Amino acid sequence: AAVAVAAVGFFLWRKKNGGSGNADAPPAATGGMTLGEMGMSSAQMGGSGGVGENAPVGAGSFAGMPTFGGGGEDGGVGAAAAKAPRQIKGEFKRNLKDMMNEMRRFDTVDLHGRSLGDEGAAYIASALAFNDTATCIDFGANGIGTEGVAALCEALQSNTKLEMLSLASNNLCDEGTAVLAEYLKTNSTINTLNLNSSGIGDEGACALAEMLKVNTTITALELNNNSIDHAGTVALAEALAVNTTLETFSISGNYVGGLGCKALANGLAKNTGIKGLQLNGNDIGDLGVEALCEALRTRQCKLTSLDIGNNGFGFKSGEFIAQYLKDDTQLTHLSVYMNELCDLGCIAIATAMKDNGGIETLDIGGNNVLEAGAKALAEALRENKPLRTLELGYNPVGPKGCQALAEAVKFHSKLTTLRMGWCKVTKDGAWYLADAIKYNEHITTLDLRGNELGDEGCAALAQSLATVNENLTSLDLGYNEIKDKGAFALAQAIKNNADGAIQSISVNNNYITKFGEVALTEAVELIEEMNPDRDLYVQF
Repeated sequence: AAVAVAAVGFFLWRKKNGGSGNADAPPAATGGMTLGEMGMSSAQMGGSGGVGENAPVGAGSFAGMPTFGGGGEDGGVGAAAAKAPRQIKGEFKRNLKDMMNEMRRFDTVDLHGRSLGDEGAAYIASALAFNDTATCIDFGANGIGTEGVAALCEALQSNTKLEMLSLASNNLCDEGTAVLAEYLKTNSTINTLNLNSSGIGDEGACALAEMLKVNTTITALELNNNSIDHAGTVALAEALAVNTTLETFSISGNYVGGLGCKALANGLAKNTGIKGLQLNGNDIGDLGVEALCEALRTRQCKLTSLDIGNNGFGFKSGEFIAQYLKDDTQLTHLSVYMNELCDLGCIAIATAMKDNGGIETLDIGGNNVLEAGAKALAEALRENKPLRTLELGYNPVGPKGCQALAEAVKFHSKLTTLRMGWCKVTKDGAWYLADAIKYNEHITTLDLRGNELGDEGCAALAQSLATVNENLTSLDLGYNEIKDKGAFALAQAIKNNADGAIQSISVNNNYITKFGEVALTEAVELIEEMNPDRDLYVQF
C-alpha cells in the first residue's frame, strides 16, 4: 500500500504541475518508502541455482546477497503537457507532505519496478535526504540514468546506516556508474551492491575498479548481465589484487573470455578476501578454466562457492577442476552446468570428490554425461558423505546409469535432493529408483521430469509411495507421458499412506484426462479428512 501511495503521489504531483518540465517543481532529492523486507539470494555461489533475480545467466546468486524482488505495476506517464504549471493546493498538498515525512523514517525502501525515471528518482530522493535510518534501498527497474543516480547519491550523503543498495535493471551505463563509483569511494556503510543488467561497459567497470581499490566496506558485488569486456575485466582484476574486503563477486553473463579469465585469475591469486565467485556465461573455455583453477589452487584464502557453468569448456577442464578440488576442501558449492565435460571430465571430477570432504552441492547438469560418468558419480556418492544436492539433469545417463546411482543412494548416501530431469531414465530406471526410495532415509526432493516413465514407471514409484515414507516430500513427474492408469496408481498410493511425508506431487504436461485428475483430487481430499494436519498438493 505504501508503494502505491508514493507512486500515485509522484504522478499526481507531476500531473498537477503540468508534466515533467515544470520549473516550479520541488527540488531534486531522493526518497523511498518501506514496503516489506528485501529478500536474500541463493546459496553462496553455487546455487543452483539457480536461482531468479534480474534474469541472471546461472540458477543461482550468493547467499548473503540480496535478491531484490520485483513487484508492483508500472506507473508510466505520458509526455509533459504544454499547459502552464499549477500549484499543489489543499488536502492533496497536506497528504503529500505527510507521506514524504513518513518516508524519512523508513528503514527499508522498496521501489522496484515503478517506472520512476530520473525525475521520479530525484523527486523521491528528497525524503531520503532526511532519512538517516534506511538500511535497505531498492530502486531497481526504474529507468534511472545518470541524473537520477546523481540525485540519489547526493541524498544518501546524510545516511549513515545504509547497508544494501540495488540499482539493477536501470540505465546507468558507464556515465551513471562512474557517478555512483565516485560516491562509493567515500561511503563507509554499504556492504551489498546490486548492479545487474545496468548497461555497464568497460568504462563503467574501470570506474568501479578504482572504487574497489579504496572502498573498505563492500563485501558483495553483483555485475551480472552487463557488457563488461576484456579491458573492464582486467581493471577489475587489478582492483581485486589489492582489495581485502570483498567476499562475493558475481560477473556472470558478460564478455570475460579466456584471456579475461586469465587476468582475473592473476588478480584472485593475490586477493585475500573473496570466498564466492560467480563467473557463468562468459565463454572462458578450457583456457580460462585452466588459469582459474591453477590460481585457486595456490590461493591462501580458499573459495566456498564456485559457479563456472555455461562457459564452453570441454572434458580437458574436468582434469583442471579435479586438481583444484584436491587442494580446496573448503569448497561447498560447485556448478559446472551446461558445458561439455562428457564422461571423461565427469569421471575426473567424481574421482576427486572421493577425497574432497567439503562439497555439499554439485551441479553437473547438461554436460553430455552418459552411463560411465553416472557410475563414477555413484562411486563418489558412496564415499563423499557431505554431498546433499546433486543436479544431474539433461545428461542421458540411461537406465543403467540410473541403476548405479540408485544403488548408491539406497543405503550409502545422505543425499537430500536428487534432480534427474531429462536423463533418459525410462520405466526401467524408474524401478531402480523406486526400490531405492523405499529404503533411503534422507532424500526429500526427487525430480524426474521428462524421462519417458509412462504409466509403468509411474506405477513403480507409486508402489514406493504407498509404503510409509517419512522423508520424501517433493516428487516431480512432469513431461513423462503418464496417462490415467499411472494417475490411478498414484491416487491409490496416496490413499494407502495417509501418514506419508509427501507434500507435493507434480504430474503436469502428461496425458492425464479429467478421470485421472478426479481420482487424484479425491485421494487428496480423503487423506486430508483422515489426517487434518496433512498438507498435500498435486499439480496437474
